[in-house]
Amino acid sequence: MPQENVKFHSNSLVRYGDKRYKVLITDKRIILFAQRGHILKSDDIVSERLDRLQGLEYSEKGFLFKVSKISILGTTRLDIIGPSSELRPMFLNMQSLVNRDKD
Repeated sequence: MPQENVKFHSNSLVRYGDKRYKVLITDKRIILFAQRGHILKSDDIVSERLDRLQGLEYSEKGFLFKVSKISILGTTRLDIIGPSSELRPMFLNMQSLVNRDKD
């Protein structure tokens, strides 16, 4: 949206459910997006407003190949799974935006 500023965007794909998405975080919401289809392209978008978030959780698994999970509790529960190198900065960014809104 025109009044939003992008704070974070993912370089790699993350998993939500059994689909893969790119992540975009603005100062107002988190957006998971992907284009589906080869001939007839369609947009697949999942969005959650940051002011509606009730909780954030972060966890890591693995030793050599670390995989992280961010659980976002808002109007629905979003469990995002991906590489730690991508999800750790995303979590820290979201955490600072959510804490800023509560102050």
